[in-house]
Amino acid sequence: MDVNGGLSTQSAALTFSVVSINLFNFIEPPYAFYDFENIYSDKQWQKKCAWLSDFINQSQADIIAFQEVFSPDALAVLTKSLGYEYFVALDLPEVVSDYVYRSPVVAIASKYPIIDSVNVVPDPQWVNQLGLAESFSFSRKPLRATIQLPIFGPCDCYVIHLKSKRSGVSRDDISESGLHGGADFVARQVLGRWASSLQRGSESALLCHQMLMRRQQSQQPFMLMGDFNDTMGSELLAAFNNQLRVFRSDIEDPGLAKLGETSLMAELHQSSLFDSYELFIAATKCNATLAQDEFESSALADEQPHPIRQPTHYYGNSGSVLDYILVSSEFNPTQQQNLAHIIDYKTFDRHLVRPDYERDSDSTDHAPVMMSFSVRS
Repeated sequence: MDVNGGLSTQSAALTFSVVSINLFNFIEPPYAFYDFENIYSDKQWQKKCAWLSDFINQSQADIIAFQEVFSPDALAVLTKSLGYEYFVALDLPEVVSDYVYRSPVVAIASKYPIIDSVNVVPDPQWVNQLGLAESFSFSRKPLRATIQLPIFGPCDCYVIHLKSKRSGVSRDDISESGLHGGADFVARQVLGRWASSLQRGSESALLCHQMLMRRQQSQQPFMLMGDFNDTMGSELLAAFNNQLRVFRSDIEDPGLAKLGETSLMAELHQSSLFDSYELFIAATKCNATLAQDEFESSALADEQPHPIRQPTHYYGNSGSVLDYILVSSEFNPTQQQNLAHIIDYKTFDRHLVRPDYERDSDSTDHAPVMMSFSVRS
């Protein structure tokens, strides 16, 4: 995995790059995030915009998904100045009081036409079925933008920022816990974080349902990108991690029931998501194996380990991968309806692992990720 290198040498007309980046409180002064003291100075704001502009110029992505956007108008102006004629942010941050805001939104910028866009909302029927409150909603509304790519055609691009792991319960919600002191604090943290986990898990399952509804209706390729606030191996993200456990006794559809194992899995994979990083690594291993001398049977590609996936966020000295770009089966070369393949994947983490104060002090606490894919000719 090359963090700072150039793109693979493929035909530019058939290759596209997609970036996801959490901007970490992108808010134009004199507005404040969460508290009236959190206002960027003009110098800080200029540095933050300059850092973002430099990153975008370096990555040269065709599509960019943004999270933690408080000032979508300012972001639209910035991205347009860098060559992104198309920009969508359908939601607005919540006003706390006067110039103080909370609940940042997601957005997307593209060099190619955005022909449709909506905020995704959960199906009330499934909200009720899952035992959730009738008032349940996504903590940040997911955005679906359909982008018309040359040759490849329309692609549904989902941008998300799932609920964080921080406690989701405040004293405004429950003023008296029946405890006091340390016991009160611990109980609130345990219960509050579980409330956040329930929210995040419910968001992932309900979003998956809406994505499959759209998939069935449009039959278009799709990708899901953003800050998942959890690792892909988490049970809370089971809707996205492609760990299908199929029991024949669970299949009620007659058409599915009569399929053999191979045909059944191929059918189910048409409704699955795949991690673009894993697809890139699998393709790299396959290419390495094919390139070996046919007589060197012992020199297997697996014996040449690939770099460990770099974290996209750090809490103290502990790093985690929280930012992902997931794709539909059209991007997986092992699937029947394959239209493209992943040719590169990068994690831009220099500002996290080798920070320079003058350059990076007002950047972001996440590492942007980028994947590139080539359309099958």
